[in-house]
Amino acid sequence: MVERVRGDDAAGATRKGPAKVIARVDLTSLLRGYPVEGDLCELVGFGPVAVSAMRDLMDTGDPFLAAVVTKGHEVVGVAHLGRRPNAHQRTALEWLYPTCAAEGCAPVAFLEFDHRVDWADSHVTVFDLLDRLCSHHHRLKTREGWCLVDGRGKRAFVPPDHPEHPGHGRAPPVARAA
Repeated sequence: MVERVRGDDAAGATRKGPAKVIARVDLTSLLRGYPVEGDLCELVGFGPVAVSAMRDLMDTGDPFLAAVVTKGHEVVGVAHLGRRPNAHQRTALEWLYPTCAAEGCAPVAFLEFDHRVDWADSHVTVFDLLDRLCSHHHRLKTREGWCLVDGRGKRAFVPPDHPEHPGHGRAPPVARAA
């Protein structure tokens, strides 16, 4: 483990503690599994690393690893490496989605946080890839492949065979137990 000096205590002794490792990765590379021309995947202060190495680091769950996720030069968020949104992400999602994100659905209580890209595949919780759904819509998405159309805020919730479904034309997802 890398250590850094954290400061002096009252007696003047120097204390050491774990260093934070900051990783920067383009969202498309992270989801795709490999970079293409112009994509970045690097450890700040170290340099480029393979996306597979980044995923291995993320899978450790080390609390001293922070992942900055970008789209080109734009920061789209700081990825939280846990399954559930962190406090900042939760607050922003509660503001953005005070009700279920599915058009025409009004519940405000017991909303669930949903990963647009299944957390089991990505192992990262990125704000731009989260929605809040009621348990009914979350169940339809998880078990039957329904999905919100691309975008933000209230939007249509469509079945897998709908032309606006983000995965339209691909094989339907395998149903999973909740």
